[in-house]
Amino acid sequence: MAKNKKEIVLWHEFDGPGDTSIEVLEGICKLYTERCGVQITPQVMNISELTAGLNRIKDTGKGPHLAMVPADMSSYVQNGLYSEVPVGLLDDVLSEGALSTMQMDGVQYGTPVLRGNHLVVYYNQEIYASAPTAWDMFEEAAEKLSAQGIVPLGADLQQGYWFIPFLTAFGGWPVQNGKPNIITPEMKQALQFIRGKMDQGVLVSLDGSTELLEQFIDGKIGSIICGEWIYNHLDKHMGNKLAVCQLPVIEGRQSLSMSSSIGLIYPNHSLTSAEREDILAFTRFMLSDECQTMWTLDVQRIPAQEEVLNRLAASAAPNKKTILSLLDHARPMPTNPFMIHVWEAMNAGLTELSLSNPDQALTTMEQTIHEAWGTFQS
Repeated sequence: MAKNKKEIVLWHEFDGPGDTSIEVLEGICKLYTERCGVQITPQVMNISELTAGLNRIKDTGKGPHLAMVPADMSSYVQNGLYSEVPVGLLDDVLSEGALSTMQMDGVQYGTPVLRGNHLVVYYNQEIYASAPTAWDMFEEAAEKLSAQGIVPLGADLQQGYWFIPFLTAFGGWPVQNGKPNIITPEMKQALQFIRGKMDQGVLVSLDGSTELLEQFIDGKIGSIICGEWIYNHLDKHMGNKLAVCQLPVIEGRQSLSMSSSIGLIYPNHSLTSAEREDILAFTRFMLSDECQTMWTLDVQRIPAQEEVLNRLAASAAPNKKTILSLLDHARPMPTNPFMIHVWEAMNAGLTELSLSNPDQALTTMEQTIHEAWGTFQS
């Protein structure tokens, strides 16, 4: 890199071997660097590292110019010292619906680049003859599949985001009346349900970036709950064996995923820095027809730009059309400032669930959210 070339640092978390999105992000950064003479340097980390790094900025004064994050991280505005997005900057390329995913109290703290981020069921058509859209189908298949060394369903159930479909199936939601809402009868029912199904061998919990995908591709798991972001990887490895359907009905109630966007935020007041115009120019480039099309064609992600999204919907393969249609059946992810504590508490409880029992898991959640929420409110 030439010594006089400006550098913009961008943090992101496209880190798993199955998350092919890193290919497009790095390609866009390289393209912009070559065309515009401004070095865009992407730095990858896992989601925990990214969360911790953004939340340390207020104390350290050190952070990137940009970060590409799930929409709920726009709520880390105080600890991350985020700049506001200039009013009207994106109105000509993004709909109000897209923009709203990265707003806090009506203020725009992020720029959506991708939409979706929702969970679906991927299933192996050589194992399931028809779409397993009801929990009963996993139960009915369990004995036969177990005899073949196959688990009916897998998910990453140490991560709160993957747990949401089970919580919603029992009528729960993590926010109510502007406050955390996780120490509830619905939460206890959902914890009891998944622990019981894991004990019965109907459900297995594995790391969502590695083992879950590997065992599904290898035919050791018949179906998985996973994100739309992994479709490109599975499509490449499974071809015609792969199919997609909605999340299952559990005890008569449709389970629901959250949905959100993934976009750029501007930590450490970067839009008040000398790099402001370069940062905003790169933001516009990310939303150009050229770059948004790269996301759709190269790694099969869902673009935030409406015109490109409409073209994708018209030309998509059947599995991708199903994924797009299921976005309409998801609930928007809350972006309340306290959601960081909600996720921490849920993750702590789910980790405890794997070690002990549902009652202790709920106690761990309660202790974690009480400590964090008390700190947050003080």
